[in-house]
This record gives sequence, C-alpha cells and structure tokens, in this order.
Amino acid sequence: MILNVVTVCDGAGLTGGTEKVAITSAIELKKSGIRSIYFAGEGELHPSLIEAGVEAKSLKLTDAYNTKSKRELLSRFFWNESAGDNFALFLANSGLDPATTVIHFHSFRRVLSGAVVNRAAMAGFKLVFTLHDFGLVCPNTSFFNFPHQSICNLKPMSVACHLSQCTHSGFPMKVMQMGRAWALRNAHVIDKFSHFIYVSEFSRGILESFIPVTTPQTVLYNPVSDGQESIAEPDQSDLFTYVGRLSPEKGGVLFAGAAKIANVKCQFIGTGPEEEKIRNANPDAVFTGWLEADEVASKIRSSRAVVMPSLWAETAGLSVIEAVSRGIPVIVADRCASVEYMKNKRSGLTFYSGDVGSLVKALGQMTPEKAKEYGINAYQDYWQSPLTTSKYMNGLYELYERVLQG
Repeated sequence: MILNVVTVCDGAGLTGGTEKVAITSAIELKKSGIRSIYFAGEGELHPSLIEAGVEAKSLKLTDAYNTKSKRELLSRFFWNESAGDNFALFLANSGLDPATTVIHFHSFRRVLSGAVVNRAAMAGFKLVFTLHDFGLVCPNTSFFNFPHQSICNLKPMSVACHLSQCTHSGFPMKVMQMGRAWALRNAHVIDKFSHFIYVSEFSRGILESFIPVTTPQTVLYNPVSDGQESIAEPDQSDLFTYVGRLSPEKGGVLFAGAAKIANVKCQFIGTGPEEEKIRNANPDAVFTGWLEADEVASKIRSSRAVVMPSLWAETAGLSVIEAVSRGIPVIVADRCASVEYMKNKRSGLTFYSGDVGSLVKALGQMTPEKAKEYGINAYQDYWQSPLTTSKYMNGLYELYERVLQG
C-alpha cells in the first residue's frame, strides 16, 4: 500500500512545465492523505507547497553552468556527490519505509545529478521517472543540433554523436556533456528505475528504443486543470502568445521574426537566454517574464492564438493544452508532440518546423473568423476527454501501487 511519495525535481519553483507538474502532483498527493515530500536542488520553494503542508526541502543550489568557479563547475557538472549525500541524509531522517514509499523523479540531471538516483536506489526504494525531456539518453538533452538549428537523428553516444558539435556553447561544452552522459551510463542510472512515464505517445516513439525493455513503461499525459471554464472569445483579440522558457530550441526568435513580417502583435510569457535575440528580432514584442498560473491562464484566454514554434521534438507542450481547453486555437510546429493535442485546420494550424515563411502564412491565416471557428472546435474536442488533474493523479496512484507490488 502506498503511504509515502517523495517527489524529486531540480527546480523548487514554477519555472517551467516540468516543475509545474511536479509541484502539482506533490500538492495533490498531500490532499489525498498520502505523506507527500518534495526535494529540490535549485531555488526557493514555491509558496503553494508550504501552504498545502507538503514536507519540502530545497538545497538552494544553482545549476552547474552558473557556479562561481571552474573547480565548482567540474565538481558538480558530472556528478554532484554533495547533493547525493544530502538526499541520502534527508531520506534517512524522514523515517520512510521502502515497502510503502515511492520516489518519483521529474528531473535531476541539471542540478542534483545522477547521485541522488543512486543514493535512493542504494537505500532500497522503488524509483519512478517521468521523461519530461530526452536528457536521460541524449547528452545535450534534446536530440537537437543547436548550431544547425535542426533535430538530431544520430544515435546517442555513438561515434557520430561524439564527433558532432551540437551544443550552443562550442565543443568544450560538448565534451563535458558527453562526460556527464558517460557518468550516468557507468553508474547504470537508467537501470535504477522501476517504472518510466512518457508524457506523450510522440515522445514514447522517440525514447522507447533506448529504455530497458524489461522496465515497465506508461504514457501518462500531463495534467492541466479540473475546472471547465466558459469558452473564450479569441476573435476579440489580436495578440498571439508564446508560453515557455526563452531558449534556442524553443523557436522564440523564429516566432518573433515571423510576427514582425506578418505584422501581428506577439507576447512572450517566460524568461531565458534568448530574450535579447527575441527583442532584436521584434522590438514591438511584449515580455511578461514568468507569471503565476492564474495570470498565465488569463493571458492565454485573452489571446487570438497560442503559438508553439519549437524547433526541437518537444515532448509535450502544456501551453497548447491550456489554450485548447479554454477555446483558444493554436499554431504548432509539425515536428513536436503538441500536434497530438490539436487537429490541423480544425482546432488550429500547423506549420513546417523551423520555416519562417510557413509560420508567417499561418499567422496570417488566423483571422478573427478562423480563430472563432477553430476555438469552438478546440474547446469541444478537448472536453470530450479532458486532461484533468484528477485523471492524472488516478493514473499515478494506480502506477505507484503496481510499482510497490513489483
């Protein structure tokens, strides 16, 4: 019987979709009467965790890229032994019985490292991992060649992979990323998990061949909300919205440039290293930074369409689900998982991934009349089988029980 769940995530706050799912599930577990514990590597704990009564701890680190010295960078980038020690001590002091406890990892590679996985496994706990990205198998986490701005089809850790300079920081960073990948492989981290969760059928198709065939695997779509709002009125807006981290593979620069050419208004909800480039591509773009969930919902609701311009094979895409659930149409790159949540020319439009001309055309085609038509269809289609929090949590409870039963 499941009595305790430890949720592990690099981030302690709402800085992206991964953290949102991790924090939401930890809070819902507490509400259900399960002892819910949240362990994070970076940042301040989100207030909602404390308000819900979740037992929570953050090591308050920064990721290895932002360390103060090269020595600290090298000591933490490949394997964060200190984080592993802290997690082991945390587990020991929590008085948890492995027979009634599941440790659910949402992310660990960027800050906590594989050390926390090893220490949890050594303590005898059953481990579950949600594959929010491709970082467990791809050295640069994304199956994406940053210099070429294209999806990478090379086999991870192959000779061709080693020789390919696919990072946005040059070959020295690629060498470090390969070193980290080898550290994970040598420690057999991938073999420590009792169950893997894919966030879409799309990502399963990419990852499945690299996951141990003997380890159980489940597709469990990320939750959005339980409350059905009234349908929005996208035809009353002239604003196209992007939600997410402003990083190269997300396609923010592409969207900004296309919006400028199409002469439409655009806004970006989020922050990241590409912000300056996006501003240069479109000086008229609006930037809000990261917002609380209700504020993001309000911004989405007051949009003509939500745009997912990802250049990489996005594993899910919460902003698209949040849009269609409110009756806001979407414009989605055709090579990312978000195409699972919409139908082209019914609930939105697809465009050729990375093709600015194709995106310009899609922006132009999203007239007020089409936005209203697609928005109604999107709303109706979504609520026939909604991705609610309760549906997600029911899937987790069932999965946890199966894991404990072996």
